[in-house]
Amino acid sequence: MAYTKLIYHIVLRTHQGTAPIDEAYERDLYMYIFGFCKNHQCKLYRINGMPDHIHMLVSLHPTIAVASFVHDLKIATNNFMTSNRDRFPPF
Repeated sequence: MAYTKLIYHIVLRTHQGTAPIDEAYERDLYMYIFGFCKNHQCKLYRINGMPDHIHMLVSLHPTIAVASFVHDLKIATNNFMTSNRDRFPPF
């Protein structure tokens, strides 16, 4: 049986370079992303970022395409940040 392990460096940037990620609440966002990865059978090795972007080092489940993962992740994080406007007001 073949074994494949691909690790991706994914960078998510905000629209027009706005800075909605407050340092006080970035851990909440990172924990949400960690849960998203876990629910999609992916392994999140590292996550960090700045107020206007996030860097992730992740390995995906073999059945998940990178484009699909990023698309779903962007929608999920958008919904999370929109539903928590008190923590991410400029978003």
